[in-house]
Amino acid sequence: MKKILMTTILIFIIALYSCDSNSSKNISDSVFHNNELISMVYMKSNNKTEKEIDDFSDYYQKRMNELEPNVLSWKFFKSQNGQITLLERYIDEAAIFNHIENVSEGKPMEQDFIKFLDHFLIDSIEYYGKTSQDFKDTIETFGFPISYKELISGFSK
Repeated sequence: MKKILMTTILIFIIALYSCDSNSSKNISDSVFHNNELISMVYMKSNNKTEKEIDDFSDYYQKRMNELEPNVLSWKFFKSQNGQITLLERYIDEAAIFNHIENVSEGKPMEQDFIKFLDHFLIDSIEYYGKTSQDFKDTIETFGFPISYKELISGFSK
């Protein structure tokens, strides 16, 4: 009986140690995106029906998910007044440059981006996070009203 009790206690201690070890490992193995950039694109429909906007938005976000692994999030939102907001989250600045490359002439999403501009009229874009001067110079060539908000403090996982 004493042997069974000691074995049970030993198994319990090993199980406790194993759980504690795994939980601390999960915390330390978490991926933090210290250089994440968030983009908020404020738009309206370019004379498209609600169904056309909904269908195209669904199509486009699936293409983004398929072709751009360093995009953390790509979500379209609509308000009651018809305003459309696109929330884009990129792992870093290089991921946005990759997106720009993908929508450029002769690249995989060129036709998709042409359709994007046919569906939406962009009012303004806000970027949240640290951006280089090279990034700003590139983005500003597109001619949209742009604003930048630099991160003070925070995390993203």
